[in-house]
Amino acid sequence: MLKKLLLMVLMLAPLSVFAQKFAHYNSEDIAKTYPAYLTAQTELEALGKQYEADIQEMQKELQTKYEKYQNEVNESTPANMRQRREQELSDLQQRIQQAYQDNQKSYQEEAAKKIQPIMQKLQDAVQAVLKEGGYVYAIDKSSTSVAINETISVDITAQIKSKLGI
Repeated sequence: MLKKLLLMVLMLAPLSVFAQKFAHYNSEDIAKTYPAYLTAQTELEALGKQYEADIQEMQKELQTKYEKYQNEVNESTPANMRQRREQELSDLQQRIQQAYQDNQKSYQEEAAKKIQPIMQKLQDAVQAVLKEGGYVYAIDKSSTSVAINETISVDITAQIKSKLGI
């Protein structure tokens, strides 16, 4: 009797796979309409433009000093004066490179600080929709190259938007 019961359970177990529900969503579509994400993107773009303007200003200064150096320094210029001017140019070029690296690092940190909470809210909304709908898996269409059979998978993008208040 126990063997028959065990055999019956083993035979029915694979059928439970067919009862699983699968979902898909489009995070790109959600991001395009999510006000917090759009605000963060706008702020990051402004920050990037500011950093770019700062670097361009420093490069203009370098260019101006280099042109001045070329016009003032010639064969009759004392060696110590020439070396001092060359050192100034070299120092300015190093400051520009350091500023570029610092700006990149600062931009990445700011992006992480602004985007991480938004992505966490998105993940929380996805998890809530999965739990409420009894879905086993949800695949993000915008970030995967996996082919999705949308006829047997439910699109939960609208439900996620609803959870996010969009």
